[in-house]
Amino acid sequence: MPISLPPLKEQHRIADFLDAETARIDQLASLRLQQASTLDERYVSAVSELTTPGIGSGRVRSTTWPWLPRSLTTARLGYMARVQTGVTVHNAREPGPDDAEFPYLRVANVQGEWVDLTETKTIIIPRNMARRSTLRAGDVVMTEANGNPDNLGRGAVWSGAVANMVHQNHVFAIRVDQDKMIPEYLSALLASNHGRRYFRFTSNQVGIATTSSSKVLAFPVPLLDLAQQAAVVDEYRKLRSTITRTRAALTRQSGVLAERRQALITAAVTGQFDVSTASGRNVTDGV
Repeated sequence: MPISLPPLKEQHRIADFLDAETARIDQLASLRLQQASTLDERYVSAVSELTTPGIGSGRVRSTTWPWLPRSLTTARLGYMARVQTGVTVHNAREPGPDDAEFPYLRVANVQGEWVDLTETKTIIIPRNMARRSTLRAGDVVMTEANGNPDNLGRGAVWSGAVANMVHQNHVFAIRVDQDKMIPEYLSALLASNHGRRYFRFTSNQVGIATTSSSKVLAFPVPLLDLAQQAAVVDEYRKLRSTITRTRAALTRQSGVLAERRQALITAAVTGQFDVSTASGRNVTDGV
């Protein structure tokens, strides 16, 4: 490969220049990562105070759930919802006359508070089996296991974006009684510190953190009427929108910094500017 080979003294100048400038860019990139981490912490804190007022400041705590204020009245999720089990894949199963192909929601599709449908696979199963595991719009989907205990229990509301979607047995579908609970209210609760602490506190942690349908149904839900839940959901949506925009901006900035770092190195080693007089700050403007 043909390369530019300036005198050794010039090579040292280029290396010293790039050490200084890439260190500055790397520091900016590190600050962006810190901002993203702080942003996530701020979001969880805001959602927690919204869904469980006093969780961060209350002094008198529940004897059952020590992270909740004692003044908060709760009831088991099982009084307001049921858990639907998913399809277990048997590769050795013999094809049958009632078989059909269905879209299939896997663990990989459930990403915290949202569902990633970038890659949707299908499965061939009997129609009666599919009926027992078909998602409905408004179901809250969550995985039964997570390598990070803090993320166990986070749930996303299924919008019905794909018709006849069945779900894997490792994905719980929580179907709430919508005369008692708004699905997004449950999703907000699961994203809060209350949800995270409950599932971390009750999980089995041999290898990875896991939960069960019985523990999901035992989740303590603060009692609010539908109007109060709707007000919480409205604020929750605003928080999510703000955090999504800000996170996207930080991601874009991190990408620009990475591009600038590479462009600066390329420009310096190919002699596109004189490193002895350049600061590097305007070298790649417009790149």
